[in-house]
Amino acid sequence: MTTHIMTDIETLGTRPGAIVLAAAFVRFSDEAQMTINLSLPDQEALGLEKDPDTLKWWADQEAQHPGAWAAATQGAVPLVTGLNYINSWCAWAAPSDPLYWCHGATFDCPLLQELYRRAGVPCPWKFWNIRDTRTLYDLAGINPKEYAVPPPHIALNDAIGQTRAANAALAILSRAHAPQVAV
Repeated sequence: MTTHIMTDIETLGTRPGAIVLAAAFVRFSDEAQMTINLSLPDQEALGLEKDPDTLKWWADQEAQHPGAWAAATQGAVPLVTGLNYINSWCAWAAPSDPLYWCHGATFDCPLLQELYRRAGVPCPWKFWNIRDTRTLYDLAGINPKEYAVPPPHIALNDAIGQTRAANAALAILSRAHAPQVAV
């Protein structure tokens, strides 16, 4: 049976090669979850970048949602330790046949994959295991904001809300494709 895992990250940029502040993962079936903050100095040492526009965005977000920055940066662990912890959690949460979902096919998972590559740590998924929630929500007619867990821009809150929206979307699409039984 396929296990579905939602991925959400908070970053200092929007492209692969950006610093990843925090990563969160939520299993669809029971909302088992993990979140971790990753060392900025370790990532800077690997040449990962801070985007000035994203830094400005964070300043604006902190004004609107106090505590989001702290949630993404406090208690950061050494990078390799954190990536290995993510791998262990993923192996536990989805021992076989996992699919990893992210809110945009070009964001969460690709940025994490580049971080894994630069750190020299094997990534727990392959590109063919990645799925995109934005497409899923569009196909099912779901507004993900209706499932949001406040406050926003905290990786775990976003991952939980996205998981709930994805489960709702999958249920809609499943009913739409269920065989019709004649009465």
